[in-house]
Amino acid sequence: MALFGFLGAMALFAGLAFFGVLAGLASLICWVIFLPFRILGLVFRGFAFLLFLPFALLLGGGLVLLVGLPLLVMTLVLAAPAILLGMAIVWLAKRGVSRAAV
Repeated sequence: MALFGFLGAMALFAGLAFFGVLAGLASLICWVIFLPFRILGLVFRGFAFLLFLPFALLLGGGLVLLVGLPLLVMTLVLAAPAILLGMAIVWLAKRGVSRAAV
């Protein structure tokens, strides 16, 4: 009686292994069949990106002009006193301080 249970379990395991191999084989065959379509999808997506690239560059340049340039000017205006002070210190250091005769 226990022998039949063991043989039945082995048969069940063998059946699961067989159907697992069949499922893997079917998956591999479907992957090979549909792979060219996936590659074509990537190619068309790349073409779409290349067609959109000039518009993206124009948009980026416009954003730089509309946002980046005013930010740069504002930063330079706010930093102007510190920059001028540093330049004055460098100028005085290069000029050299002459000592008055005592």
